Amino acid sequence: MMTFASAGVCFAAAATTVTALPAAIGWAQEASVTAEPVAELSSVPPLAVPTGFDQWFAPRGANGGTEGLVAYLATLALDGNGPLAITSGKGRTWGSRESDHHAGRADSWANDLAVPGVSTPTAAGDTAARRLASALGEPGWTSGNLIKVHDGYRFQLLWKVTGHFDHVHIGVRRL
Repeated sequence: MMTFASAGVCFAAAATTVTALPAAIGWAQEASVTAEPVAELSSVPPLAVPTGFDQWFAPRGANGGTEGLVAYLATLALDGNGPLAITSGKGRTWGSRESDHHAGRADSWANDLAVPGVSTPTAAGDTAARRLASALGEPGWTSGNLIKVHDGYRFQLLWKVTGHFDHVHIGVRRL
């Protein structure tokens, strides 16, 4: 029997004999398996932020696949980046018909990401903007109006521009 300790708890594992399938089909009659200690995870691995479309691009969902693209990007922006949140509800509004948010459009989707109750730029917004820009193939981008076209979709990232100092906007439109 083998014993080992982890985080002050003692574990014991004994060798176990396993009876396998008959030898006629190529398996050994018995095998001895010994449990080995499992390494304790000291921390969660860091988030792997993509550096281009080829690592994540997969249209799906409503509005010509734009809903799924925005959902992936919003998840990337929010992961471990509290207190940032999606502040645009389901991503649909009745404002300008030109907006990717507009509920009357069947070819686009958008989300706004912000720290609720804060009306100025935040570190969480900066982190989100950098992650999103990296996923769009622009890892050095930090603010402005970033527009990228990929495989029939137009992506728009707005941060620290008129009307977007308190939130990051990510919109996708099928062209």
